[in-house]
Amino acid sequence: MSSDTTNHKMLSIVLHSYFSGDRLRSASKKIMDKLNSESIPFEILIIDDGSTDDSFDIATELANSTEEISAYQLSKNYTTPYAKFAGLKLCRGACIVFVPDDLQRPLENVVDMYRIWEQGHKIVIGYRASRDDGFINDLFSNTYYKIMNFFSEVKFPPGGADDFLADREIIDIINEEISPRNTSPIVEVLRLGFSPILVPYDRPK
Repeated sequence: MSSDTTNHKMLSIVLHSYFSGDRLRSASKKIMDKLNSESIPFEILIIDDGSTDDSFDIATELANSTEEISAYQLSKNYTTPYAKFAGLKLCRGACIVFVPDDLQRPLENVVDMYRIWEQGHKIVIGYRASRDDGFINDLFSNTYYKIMNFFSEVKFPPGGADDFLADREIIDIINEEISPRNTSPIVEVLRLGFSPILVPYDRPK
C-alpha cells in the first residue's frame, strides 16, 4: 500500500511501543493485513518510548523491511502522551489514529472511525462501551472520568476515552498551537470546540 505523502487519503497509525518486543511483529502484521483488506492507504509510525530491551531493534528491523513502517525512539521514557505528541509531529497522513501495541483498540473500530472521517468529520473518538478489567480497575476508571467531567471544561464520553482519529487540520492545530507539557492529545482535542463523532467499541479482556 502506497505511503506517498501526496495521498490525501492516507491514514497515519501511531503504534506506541514500550518494552513491546514480543508484540510489535504481530501487531504490525495484523494492522497491515486489516488495512490492506479494507483498501485503506496507510503508514505505521512505531514510537518507542525509551525502551531498554530489544523493542527498538525490532521496530528498526520492521522499518527496514517494510515500506509502510517507520521507527522512532524517544531519548528516555516520557510516557504515552508525549509519545503521541511525537507521532503527531512526525506523521504524514491526511488523518491520524493511535493504536496500542496490545491492540486493545479493536482494528474494526479503527476502520469504522476512518470511514466516518471519509464522510468529512474532523474528529472521531472511539470510546469504551463496556470494560471488563476487574472490579477495582473498573471502579477507579469510572470514578476518574466522572471527576474529570465534573470539575473540568473537558467532557469525556461514557466509559472514558484516551484516543481518537483526527483530520490533518486538527493535527496542524495541535502541532502549531499546543504545548505537550502537562496535558495529553485527547484533552486538547476535546478542548478545541469541534463536534466529535463518538463511536463505541467493546474493549477486549
